[in-house]
Amino acid sequence: MQHGNMTGGWIELDAAPFWNDQVSAPYTFIDFPLNPRFVFYRLGIDEVEQVNSYAALLCSLMYKELVGRTEHKDAQDKQVTRAYQVAEEQRRHRLKQEMSFGVTFDHQVRTDVRRMLFCDELSLFLCSREPGTPAADYEWFANGLSFPAVRHECGRVRAEWLSDQTVGLSFFPFTGKVEITHTFKKVDKEQIRIAGLLHAYRSSEWMHRTFTVEHIMEVEEHQENA
Repeated sequence: MQHGNMTGGWIELDAAPFWNDQVSAPYTFIDFPLNPRFVFYRLGIDEVEQVNSYAALLCSLMYKELVGRTEHKDAQDKQVTRAYQVAEEQRRHRLKQEMSFGVTFDHQVRTDVRRMLFCDELSLFLCSREPGTPAADYEWFANGLSFPAVRHECGRVRAEWLSDQTVGLSFFPFTGKVEITHTFKKVDKEQIRIAGLLHAYRSSEWMHRTFTVEHIMEVEEHQENA
């Protein structure tokens, strides 16, 4: 599964998944090679910038945070990452100048980027494992999702499947229940072997799965009063 987000960076990649020979599976957002990854990151932010400069600034800052969370030991990977970060820093400097960046605006940017990062983690929780998977079985989210706005639990938001269609959050940054539709494909491995990944992927039908995100406290209160 290749992970998408609010920029166009992964759209073209998801349209034609790349095969990872080392593990005999499609590349994911985790192991996709850095050189093409950063090319598509930049193209995605370029596309967003054509529509809205502020949104492009947020996307660039979000990628900066996500890229910074990964430690690269290979010298070439470090060089490629550094070149990407420098280019995006120059972009952000230009965008800030164009938008008369100020102190109040800076606070709003940090707040919005934190919200985006939280939604990014929530999307991974929803889509990276089968619905109903215990939180303890998640590689990154056994201790919850990261959201600095939370003043308790060390800035972590407890997330758990309440059913196959419902996820509960211990801190709820939304107004009312949220419905999210996940559009995906299931590709038969035998078809991949026979016809190749691209043909098997394109011939597979789109599937849709709708989730509801709720506040755990409200669910528990409702159950107590039932």
